[in-house]
Amino acid sequence: MAPIVWKLIQIAIVGATYAVARYGPDEGFTARVGWLGCFSILESIALFGYFIYARVIWPLYLTPLTKLPQVKGGSWLNGHFRDIFMNGTGECERRWMYQVPNEGFVYYRSLLNMQRVIVTSPQAVQHIATHTDDFKKPSPAKAIAGKVLGEGLVLAELDKHRHQRRVFMPIFAPQHIREMFPIFWGKTREVTQKLTQHVLESQTVPWSKSEGAVFEIGNWSSRAALDIIGMATLGADFGSIQDEDAPMATAYRQSIEPSRGHVAHAMLKVFIPEWYVDMLPDKWNSAQDNAVPIIRGEFRRLLRERRLKEAEKTNTGKDLLSLCFKYAETANADEEDTIDQMATFLAAGHETISVGITWSIYMLCLHPEWQPILREEARRIFPDPNAEDEKNGAGVTSADLDNMPMMQAFTHEVLRWLPPIPQNMREPLRDVVIDGVLIPKGTWIVVPFKGLQRDTRFWGPDAGVFNPHRFLNPDGTFKPSGGCTNKYTNLSFFQGSRSCVAQGFSKAEMACIVGAWVGRFNFELVDPELHDEEKMPITLGSLSSRPLHGLDVKWTLVDGW
Repeated sequence: MAPIVWKLIQIAIVGATYAVARYGPDEGFTARVGWLGCFSILESIALFGYFIYARVIWPLYLTPLTKLPQVKGGSWLNGHFRDIFMNGTGECERRWMYQVPNEGFVYYRSLLNMQRVIVTSPQAVQHIATHTDDFKKPSPAKAIAGKVLGEGLVLAELDKHRHQRRVFMPIFAPQHIREMFPIFWGKTREVTQKLTQHVLESQTVPWSKSEGAVFEIGNWSSRAALDIIGMATLGADFGSIQDEDAPMATAYRQSIEPSRGHVAHAMLKVFIPEWYVDMLPDKWNSAQDNAVPIIRGEFRRLLRERRLKEAEKTNTGKDLLSLCFKYAETANADEEDTIDQMATFLAAGHETISVGITWSIYMLCLHPEWQPILREEARRIFPDPNAEDEKNGAGVTSADLDNMPMMQAFTHEVLRWLPPIPQNMREPLRDVVIDGVLIPKGTWIVVPFKGLQRDTRFWGPDAGVFNPHRFLNPDGTFKPSGGCTNKYTNLSFFQGSRSCVAQGFSKAEMACIVGAWVGRFNFELVDPELHDEEKMPITLGSLSSRPLHGLDVKWTLVDGW
């Protein structure tokens, strides 16, 4: 509606300017400013009027979305943006879906009254997940990591996404994930040994095992996840566990990890052309311009190296890049497309896994009764990660994880309670009708993963509490559904053709690290105030949701392994 009004205004301005120039008096104001001055004045008035219409009158009074239940309050110009900004990613949307009585949709406004709709029913989520041709990711979501990722599976849309998913899906077959367990466990051992060494060396009583040491969990989970995902994706050791300032680790942090630059640029790209924002001479663009060639250049080098090995019949790697040459379609894919996919797998996998590990340790601190339960299971199934002899340092297989129902239940409950990606946003490419409700083109639709995964309608009366037992059958075996009655409210990895192709990979890696760490260490929060989850500040402006100020945890060695 608004663009049509703007076009009519422009026609009126051109007509008025022509009339002034052709028929206006030879004296007076119009004569002094001329036709160009008249045009500029009328255009300025029109711009101001259109701004008020498009950013105030339309979203507050005229859009059909005002017929939906609305979040109360908000600024006349910036809607509920202040509330969103003061809370973490997805936190307001999670609360609003419960606080505002609704039948599947809640309307609210963001910066400059941008129109947004929260969907709160599985029927609406199913529509979005199955009618993928009607929606796209909002441009700010692409702005956060698009320079590095290119148009990989996460950011590609429509036919390109369908083609990529068909081409690259085979490399994530279950048998390939099973073959990667030696990679997972090898790096898990390395980071566990490194942490053990740091704990022992940091004691005031030298080499005391009882005193413990304080580490920021997000730093170590990020370093471990980056090295594991680097080995599993590219067959390359980034060396982040041993040196957090290793070249690839530094380049990755500069280009992908959330920062104020991410937030500022993403917000600017809502209103300003992306190419212009990318040209701004600021620190964030400078860091990106330095880091992106390093990352993509390394991917290109490894891709060509692997292609040469395949030609020489010496490509025996189990990493994703090596697997690309085992299938005709992936082997013949365009080089830039393959680089985009590897960058996507690296970034998306690292973010999900590192944040998932961070929240797992946080939940172990809040629910310490689970530490001895998981420790006993991990020590019974996993070999000692600190053992140096070949027997005790043996590998871990997927069958081992299958025999760990407590660990699987715990990690799945962490992903339900604190999903690393707390919400998803989609933007209709045209006016769409979802479950009988008209959603205009350009509206941002919010799918609140965290909110729907705590909904008692679908997860039972105890959905509002952290309870890993929901993922256990009465006989103690693992129950994958967790008792959820509708799969479109089980959204840690989304559903449909936009679901995460590497979710098995992520869950396995997460279980390996959490198992090894809880098997070796006891965890306690340094800040007792954070025992109240409501006082845990969450990051804003990134795709994932992590502790805003990091998470300091006391690690204490536990004997007996």
